[in-house]
Amino acid sequence: MFEFIVQNLANIIIGAAVFAILAAVAVKLIKDHKNHKSSCGCGCEGCPSSGMCHHD
Repeated sequence: MFEFIVQNLANIIIGAAVFAILAAVAVKLIKDHKNHKSSCGCGCEGCPSSGMCHHD
């Protein structure tokens, strides 16, 4: 088992880094959604989809 880990250490490290990045993005999106922040980063004036994001 230890031999397998040593032989694949680079793949394990890269996979863990990718997983950490994806987890951070998911947490940020969930946090922004709960705080009612827009994902596009621009104002809603003139946006054709503003009715979909901001229900009155």
